[in-house]
Amino acid sequence: MNFAAFSTAFSTRSTLVALALLATATPAAPCGLRTATAFPQAQSDAPSAPPSALPDGTELLRRALDRLGGDAWNAIGSFESVARVETPMGKGRVAYSFVAPVAKLPAAHLLVQTMPGGDGTASGAETTLELGVADGVAWMGEPGRAQPVEPAMAAELAGGGDLITLVRSLSARFSDVRTIGRETVDGRPCWRLAMRPVGAPPEHAPWSLFLSEPDAEIVGLEIPPPPRAEAANAPVAGGQSMRFRRWEPVERGNRALAPASEDTPARLVSFREATITTAGMKIDMIYERVAVDTLAPGSIAAPASIGGGAARGR
Repeated sequence: MNFAAFSTAFSTRSTLVALALLATATPAAPCGLRTATAFPQAQSDAPSAPPSALPDGTELLRRALDRLGGDAWNAIGSFESVARVETPMGKGRVAYSFVAPVAKLPAAHLLVQTMPGGDGTASGAETTLELGVADGVAWMGEPGRAQPVEPAMAAELAGGGDLITLVRSLSARFSDVRTIGRETVDGRPCWRLAMRPVGAPPEHAPWSLFLSEPDAEIVGLEIPPPPRAEAANAPVAGGQSMRFRRWEPVERGNRALAPASEDTPARLVSFREATITTAGMKIDMIYERVAVDTLAPGSIAAPASIGGGAARGR
């Protein structure tokens, strides 16, 4: 199944899924969810500075990610996030789990979304959809009715579907990071950075990242609409805005982590609230759990039956 087919399979179930899932268009680059550019735009509060007067974008991004723990995130053995999702359609839930590879077990991912209105309306029955990969087996669909998918695609889409994972891995997912100006976002003075998803075709516009002054806290992301030639096949055509709030340390297991840098202690930090605005619709995500090193190897397992047959590897 290709990316377009995956997106269609999810977005036709419910608008919530189409908006909450951050899928990936290329193996290393998240493409995001896209809708019309009816979101609040950042406001410029000063004349554009010449490029030579702007701080280096790559260095600003490094500072921003070091605030979250930097390279210490690469040493985690597992990750969990559970978010309550509030939309005009009703309330849903998004949960993501990841277990790092160990011994002969490859990395495992599981993304589970529960939403109101299986028919795309608030009045429909609640629907749960899964996307996972474990021990070389990948699946997607409703529990008990999952279909097989390509493991590499499932791993990338599941990881890209977790907003916290996306944000803390920006440096790995984006290149050509440049500071392009100063703007005010939600009343806060910010640097605006432009960055391109790794592997994205040149016709794809760069994303925008907003970092507060002077501490480089991640304030928001803005995702451009797809190129005109791709808009007809996109699950939702247009752009999207994200804002992040309430940064707090994550729950930790017992494994020790090395410091992110000489200036950063060995702690991991994540936002607890995010607002996604798209096509005039506001979606709030409130994280009830964010934890690392709390899952054992093998704790994510494929369903016993996928596509009507036994899962491979069983």
